[in-house]
Amino acid sequence: MSEHSDLPGQEFSGLSEVVSLTSAPQQIADHILSGIAVGALPEGTLLPGERALAADLQVSRSSVRAALERLERLGVVERRRGRGGGTFVASAAPATLAPMAGRIEEFHAERRNLLDARAVFQNSLAATAALRRTDNELDELYDLAAAYSEQPEASAARTADARFHFAIARAGHNPELVRIAIDIDTRINAGFRHDPFSHELFDRAVIDHAAIVEAIAAGDAAAAGRLCEDHFRSTTMRESR
Repeated sequence: MSEHSDLPGQEFSGLSEVVSLTSAPQQIADHILSGIAVGALPEGTLLPGERALAADLQVSRSSVRAALERLERLGVVERRRGRGGGTFVASAAPATLAPMAGRIEEFHAERRNLLDARAVFQNSLAATAALRRTDNELDELYDLAAAYSEQPEASAARTADARFHFAIARAGHNPELVRIAIDIDTRINAGFRHDPFSHELFDRAVIDHAAIVEAIAAGDAAAAGRLCEDHFRSTTMRESR
């Protein structure tokens, strides 16, 4: 489901590209504003800490700090102290987001293309796994599909989902396939992780995962690929519409 859009261990998603090393604080702020405007970072979202955000966006902590300070002055984020504190997305006024119209449309286009590319590539990964997987890898896929079905809460489900799909990538026995899968997910998830999640999507993913594993078990590459691509399109592409 849309949870796929994370790498194991990542906690947030929503930015479609990594900010370059030369990015100014305003560019970082614009990226965050774009994520807020398109709904990838809804009100109340807890942003990563400065250190994690700087690492994800490949910029300095001072640039991140300056960007967050600008957004705080605009009232777009708020910082809470103490236990359970951090930097949270606040309600952004339309006047604040209006100047971002061009960047927001660019963000939408980038994300649509990346989600489409991921769906197409996941077809190939599942098809390859059906032809190359070992019995041990098949057992792992069954276990991971079952583990996912037992995690109906968003954070745990997303982590379990990522493990399932990266196990499929590894079953292709080609590290370059895994590298490409990681690269696509990194571009989708850079900085944040917040894909749509609902119990309806979760229930759909449980069924999809089981069907994908059965196709891989049967060695049916065409079915495994089609099922995996349809799975991604039906649960993740809706966020880009």
